[in-house]
Amino acid sequence: MDNRPDVSCSPTPECRMGKKTVKMGVVGLGKFGEQHARVLSQLPHVELVGVCSRSQDRSKEIAERYDVPKSYTSHEVMLRDSDFDAVDIVTEVDRHAEIAQIAMENGKHVFSEILLSRSLEETDQLIQTAKRNSIHFMVGFLERFDVRRAQIKKRIEAGEMGELVSLYSRRNIWRGILDAPRFKSFPLILQPGIHTIDQLLWLAQDEVKEVYARSRSVVDTDRADTWWATLTFKNGLVGVIEQSFFVPDSRLSWCDVHLEVVGTEGTAKISEPGDSAWYWNTDATRSPDLFLAPELHGRVTGALEAELSYFADCVIENRPPELGTLEQAKKNLDAGLAIMASAERNEIIRLS
Repeated sequence: MDNRPDVSCSPTPECRMGKKTVKMGVVGLGKFGEQHARVLSQLPHVELVGVCSRSQDRSKEIAERYDVPKSYTSHEVMLRDSDFDAVDIVTEVDRHAEIAQIAMENGKHVFSEILLSRSLEETDQLIQTAKRNSIHFMVGFLERFDVRRAQIKKRIEAGEMGELVSLYSRRNIWRGILDAPRFKSFPLILQPGIHTIDQLLWLAQDEVKEVYARSRSVVDTDRADTWWATLTFKNGLVGVIEQSFFVPDSRLSWCDVHLEVVGTEGTAKISEPGDSAWYWNTDATRSPDLFLAPELHGRVTGALEAELSYFADCVIENRPPELGTLEQAKKNLDAGLAIMASAERNEIIRLS
């Protein structure tokens, strides 16, 4: 039996202007979960009808702040509610897959932050459940909604850069991440490093053939906090990942990022923080967020708004969210697990 309300709509201006909307709920109300709730509450084609936290006080607080009619402390209860079309999962990483399965079995479309799982088999189960229940499932590959990266991708697809020769992605993140509870149970190359992996696979437009990686444990002896990996794609393209977690507390920005794409007819580069905006005062120098969720005239914009708006469009228009599929998530995970295996064994890992 199909329990999902009919929110289907052809992609017309009438539909997009809000005469059809998708009813959504958010599970997980930490700092990033609240950002999701705020963005959804401001989208004209979304009705944010429920929020869920294991803390009753937090759930009520966010519901009141963003004028949400329902608050929950149990995601099981929330996901059985027929008033929802879709759910946005922003909990601790190791709860994503479980909540997503329950949501899909209750006929809810799913947006989930990554990482979904560290198991290829569990990812396959999510794929099967989504197909069986005709669910639109989107994984939050946030950097695909960054204007700069999307422009690079567009030029690659148009052939403007010629044949790709190499990709390089460095991400040195604020070291406070090392102590964040939501990252404690996963290898850092998978979470949050899966974003770096996805960026290279998305731009490469090809499958990984083999991986060679090294890692180092500097702060924590029981887990690696520095990673280097070389990914060779089937077409011969080489991608290099440098992932570490040592941006100090007295930082200009929460991360030091560099992306370089080299082709036979062009080169593209992104650096964060860049020279676009700086603030000085007596305490520190800062570079503001202009990518993830910058605020403009009281409204959250940036990649997060674009990503969640895209998902809502897909549900309303009854089309698969091609910019964040479960199958793409599985390929990213496969590459990530190969990086881990290569670093552990000190050998090249070939992917099937």
